[in-house]
Amino acid sequence: MLFINLIQGNLFTSYIGREMEFFSFTNSTNEDVWEYVKENVSPGFVVITDNQKQGKGRRGNKWHSEPGKSLTFSLLLKPSIKMEKLGLIPLIVGVSVVEGINSFTKLKGSLKWPNDILINDKKVGGILCEHKIIQNKSHIVLGIGLNVNETELSVDISDKATSLCLEAGHPIQREPLLAEILNQFEKNIEAPSATWVSKWESYCTHLNEPIIFHSSNEIISGTFVGLSETGQANMRIDNREKVFSSGVIELQ
Repeated sequence: MLFINLIQGNLFTSYIGREMEFFSFTNSTNEDVWEYVKENVSPGFVVITDNQKQGKGRRGNKWHSEPGKSLTFSLLLKPSIKMEKLGLIPLIVGVSVVEGINSFTKLKGSLKWPNDILINDKKVGGILCEHKIIQNKSHIVLGIGLNVNETELSVDISDKATSLCLEAGHPIQREPLLAEILNQFEKNIEAPSATWVSKWESYCTHLNEPIIFHSSNEIISGTFVGLSETGQANMRIDNREKVFSSGVIELQ
C-alpha cells in the first residue's frame, strides 16, 4: 500500500504530482494516464500503483515489478519545446530519478543511454516515454519503474539488476523517495533545456568509455563520447564519430 498524502506531504512542487491517483493494481500506469488525458487532466498528473501487471519497457520488452516492493508510476507532460528536442525529456527524467535516489538514500546512481537507471553498474530502473499529438498539442506520458525493496531477484537477471534495498542494506520508504524524485523533476524540467545534455552526461556511467553497441542487426565496438543536442548517442568508431538515435549499449 502506498499513501498519496505521505507522498504529497513531502512535495515542494508547484504542479508535478499535485494531482495524483493510486491504484492497488493495474495493467499499465501509462495506459491509465492516457485514459485520464481524455478527461483533460493537467500537466504533472501522476498515476501510481502497487502492482502493475502488464508493464512495458522499450523495444517491446516487459517490465516486471514486484507487488508492494517497487515504485511504478507514470506522469503527464504537455511540453511546448521544439519537436526535435522531445527526445531530451526522458533523459532529464533519468537525471531526476538519479538525483532523487542520491538525495534520499545517499546511494550513488548513474545513467546508461538512453533510459537505464544504474546502481554499481546494475540496472535498478528504467523509463518508457510515449508521445501523442492531441488537439495539435504534444502530450507525453513518462513511465518509471524502480526496484526499491526487492530482496531477491529472479536468477535470469540477478547478475545485471539490483534494488535500492539490496544496495543500501535496509528497506527504503517509497513515498518520500517518490516525492523527492518528483521534486527533482520539476526543478530540472523548468531549467533551460540547453542544460539538460551536460547534466545527463555528468551522471553517465560510460562517457568516454569503450562499449559494445547493438544497433538493428549490427554489433559495433566503439567509444561513447556523449549526446547530441537532441539526445542521440555520439559514438567514436574507427576514429570517426557517428550518431545513433536508437540502440542498446552493453558495458565492457
